[in-house]
Parts: sequence; C-alpha cells; structure tokens
Amino acid sequence: MTATEAPLTGLLTETVHADDTYHIGVGPVLQGKIPPGSPYWHEFNGSFRNQQLPQLDIASALFDGHAITTCCEPQWRKADNYKRGQHIGLDFDTEDQRSTIPALLKDRFIRRYASILYTTPSHTPDKPRARVLFLLDAPIYQPQNYAMAATALLWVFGAADRQCKDPVRFFYGGKPGACEMEWLGHELPIELVKDLIRRYQATGKAERRRTQRDYAPGTADERDVVDALKHIDPWRIDYDEWVAVLMAIHSEIPGPRGMSLADMWADGYPGEVEHKWRSFDANGNTSGRVGIGTLFALAKNGGWEHGR
Repeated sequence: MTATEAPLTGLLTETVHADDTYHIGVGPVLQGKIPPGSPYWHEFNGSFRNQQLPQLDIASALFDGHAITTCCEPQWRKADNYKRGQHIGLDFDTEDQRSTIPALLKDRFIRRYASILYTTPSHTPDKPRARVLFLLDAPIYQPQNYAMAATALLWVFGAADRQCKDPVRFFYGGKPGACEMEWLGHELPIELVKDLIRRYQATGKAERRRTQRDYAPGTADERDVVDALKHIDPWRIDYDEWVAVLMAIHSEIPGPRGMSLADMWADGYPGEVEHKWRSFDANGNTSGRVGIGTLFALAKNGGWEHGR
C-alpha cells in the first residue's frame, strides 16, 4: 500500500489545530547524538517531563533541539512505564530526494494529516533526512496498541525507518541553528489509525496464507534459508516478524543446526533465542503454523531473489 492509496475522505477537514493540546514527553536540548554506552544515557532517560502542549509549542521545542517521547509514569523512559502516546513519528532516511521536505509534502496523506515536518540532526543537503510527526486527536493508552499504530503507518510509508514502532522511542529535535521545518497544523484521527491497522492486519494474513501455500514443509534448501536471512535485518523488522523468522527456521530446520542458525541471525541478548526456540511446538504459535514461506517473503521485501 502506498501513502496515496490510503483513505483520505470524510475523516478530517483542512482545519489547522492551533489551540488543541497534546500529551508529550519533552526532554533536553541535544547538540548531537548520544554515543552508545555513554554514562549520560542514565540521566537522559530520566530527563523527560510530561506536558500538554499546543502544536506550535511542540514545533518550537523541536526546532530548538529538544528531544521528545511518549509520556511515561514514573517519568523514566522505559517500556514498563509507558502511560500514553499522542504522536507518531516517521523517519525518512533514504538520503536522497525522497527524504526531502518538499518531496514529502507532495504526498497527499502527509499534506492532509501530518502536523510537523523537520530535518533531523543527521540531515545534510547532499544526504537529506527528515521526520514527519503526526499528532493524534486522542492519546493511545496501551503500549501494544501504540506499537501497532506505528507499524500500520510504517506499512503505509514503505520508505520510513521501521525502528519508529518502539512505544517509548525518543526522537531527536532538529539541529539547533540548522533545522528546516514545516508546520502544517493538522492532526491524525484515531479512527483512521484503527482503519489502517485493520487493513494492515488483513493484508498480512492474506500474504502469510499465500506464502505458506508456495512452500511445502521441509522442502527448502538450507542454502536458500541462509542466503535469505542475509536480506532480513533483525533490527529493522517488527518484534512479531522477528519471532516469526525464528518460528520459520524452527519449522524447516528444527534441530540444533536450526537453533544455531537462528541465534547467529537474530542478534538477541544471551539466551533469548534458545528460550524462544524451546517454546515453539509443531504449530509455531496459537494463530497457526508459521513456515519458511514467511521468512522468504520478508527476505524478498529486503531485495532477496530466490535462486540467484
């Protein structure tokens, strides 16, 4: 599905929501990205303050370089503390014309429902990067529902960074003194988000049924499985898809060789893959058997071509 195919009628007028307020966690101004392993992460994760702000105040905070996230209680950024989220951000990091603000503004869905567009700190004129922020007309109170809403929007925009689905992910503000921004002032109706979720789930079920018919159990060449896994980045797919890949390997190569292959691919924490592996049975999960066709379908999304 492309953004221009998304429903666009009957749910929102061209109203600019200048006076409405939105729940958001606002953090400190950052001059650059925090290095992995930095001791500052501990302080940073506790620095966000839950606020209700109008759109222009949120835009100003981002323009000045403030980080934002969803609201946590206690006010410490971690998944167990998620309380509510009223924004969904999508990153466009293709570093080409598709990730420029003028190009994004040509998209009808963005023009109709987005609130704020701005260049991210990694943006340069030669390698453009931008973020689109959708402010919702109502908060989402369950982290799993927030993650599903973000996943549905990612499905609409295939060029967006899939890591944006984390319910407590923080977003850097713009680079102070060098941020390009467009404030559109619109909001995304929660009813439209629910409709996108339904469409995404229906499409996923149909694709899984189709791919499972294409591959009989136990017929895949292990070399094809290994090659396909090279085209699936474990950090750029949803958690459910990550588990599905493990299930697919388990269904096709159920022994120690399969678990070793899964462990090398998954990049999980120590013991995580083994724990998941031992929980799988012949049916994969309660929704039905997950076979190797699921893995191959995800690999094709990453550019894999069977038999090459």
